[in-house]
Amino acid sequence: MTQFSNRQLFANALEWYLHPLFPSIASNKTMKSLKTISLLSLFTLSAALLSGCAAPARTDQMTAQVSPALRVANTPMRNNVAVEDVSGGKETNPMWVSNVGNSEFEQALEGSLKDAGLLSAGKQAGKYLLTAHMQKVEQPMVGASMTVTVTVNYVLTERASGKEVLNRTVSLPYTAAWNSSFVGTERLRLANEGAIRTNIGKIIDEIFAIRADQVALN
Repeated sequence: MTQFSNRQLFANALEWYLHPLFPSIASNKTMKSLKTISLLSLFTLSAALLSGCAAPARTDQMTAQVSPALRVANTPMRNNVAVEDVSGGKETNPMWVSNVGNSEFEQALEGSLKDAGLLSAGKQAGKYLLTAHMQKVEQPMVGASMTVTVTVNYVLTERASGKEVLNRTVSLPYTAAWNSSFVGTERLRLANEGAIRTNIGKIIDEIFAIRADQVALN
């Protein structure tokens, strides 16, 4: 691509504006150069308009919904899980890309546990404590369909004894299709939300799979 110095650009622009009065001044080369610059500027502007500003992930879109059967399934975890700590999240910079912060992740995790009938009445009420550490979020910089993979380590312990009941690292992808939004930053946010929702759904399945003989019932 041809590079232009500030002096060259000024001279070319001057010729462009003087052209109606002095047609012989503007050379064909100058006119072609300015047309190229105009097209590049238009392309850059269009890309900026289509990309938009990045927005953080929405809690309600990250909340996992369990099946009706799981909502009534027999489990020692029923109304017994309190979220102790969530870490590893990253706040969204509106001028960069959409991310998932710790607060949004925690709210989505608690909302999902509540929907499943696993969340305790309060943080001090649950017999079991759940921690979640977001280890990695793999995001594309550009793309039509965007796939995000979130890796989270979950640890479930008995409050009274400190015994580790469950330790799982969940890493699952989610793809936001190219036609889910015409704005790139919005597609990335949808992919982030879907990846977190899928991740939380998986750990809830793992919690439901814990047998009564694996944990203290009193």
